Amino acid sequence: MREDEQLKGVSIHAGFPNPAADKSLGELNLNQLLVQNTASTFLFRLRGSEWESLGIFDGDIAIVDRALTPRKTDLVIWWSEHIETFAISKRQAAPPNATIWGVVTTVIHQFRKDER
Repeated sequence: MREDEQLKGVSIHAGFPNPAADKSLGELNLNQLLVQNTASTFLFRLRGSEWESLGIFDGDIAIVDRALTPRKTDLVIWWSEHIETFAISKRQAAPPNATIWGVVTTVIHQFRKDER
């Protein structure tokens, strides 16, 4: 991917942004920025507090790509036959018999939650 393609729809400011300069940019498209493989990407709502040290909190949304080959340091979603649920861990920490379901590429943390 070329550098100009990576920054499409993204503006970088030093100091106060100039609204007139942003008129030349296209729409901000989160799918374009965060999703590499549309057909194999899924969203998971995460529950629990065990990943707070990494900045991942209860209620965050993980973007998971099933098409990627996991590296040993990647965060992965895997299926646990023992407890019949999905779990998240570093690839190297997943049990040897775990079925790796996909690679976590992005975590979305919402600071202000809807109070409905």
